[in-house]
Amino acid sequence: MANRVAPSWAEKIVYWIATLLMFALMLIAIIGYHARYEGFVATFASYGFPHWVVLPLAYLKLLALLVIAINRWGNLKHIAYGAYFINMIAATYVHVANGEQPIHAYIGLVVVIMSYVLSNRVRGVPPYDAFILPARSS
Repeated sequence: MANRVAPSWAEKIVYWIATLLMFALMLIAIIGYHARYEGFVATFASYGFPHWVVLPLAYLKLLALLVIAINRWGNLKHIAYGAYFINMIAATYVHVANGEQPIHAYIGLVVVIMSYVLSNRVRGVPPYDAFILPARSS
């Protein structure tokens, strides 16, 4: 990777704006799921989800946020971005199917893609992969 081109200032700005918006959406959800737990349980139930899904979703979003922010493990970072993307697809579908306009989910879909596409270019490829043991030297 000796001939890696440095990211432009525009790429850096777009990456950080997208990533901070993504983090803000995640934090709003995490805090909301705890602060208005009963309301979210009722909302999720009206969409057909079980009551117990609210808190695990909050903790998984927190874990994804931390993995992306730390930028240490490449494969976990890909999983975190993928999981949040799937979450935004599901949120978009559920809200649209119920006649709502999920602006937050639309924004989430855009910013997660922008952040993911630019992440390795702006922040560098994470140095390690979790769950993969380094090769032994003889």
